[in-house]
Amino acid sequence: MRTNIGDRAVDLPASLDGIRASLSEELREEFDREIGSALITDVPFIAARWSLPREARDEDEAMLQQLRNGDFSGFTGLDEPFPAGAGE
Repeated sequence: MRTNIGDRAVDLPASLDGIRASLSEELREEFDREIGSALITDVPFIAARWSLPREARDEDEAMLQQLRNGDFSGFTGLDEPFPAGAGE
């Protein structure tokens, strides 16, 4: 699997074993606890989140915190047109 993070393409692990192997020991234990106690219907979502490198998860968390703080700058609503160059 491959995604873009920032301006670079990144290969992602495509299996639970691959995700585990990509994590530090401390994060591996956290992943094991989360995936082991998850409802089976949630496993794909949890795996997708954990397959991302730490920097991508940190970026996502920063954006969520920005929204929680009520700062919507840089975001567009579903009814607004995309900014020039977005999605290219």
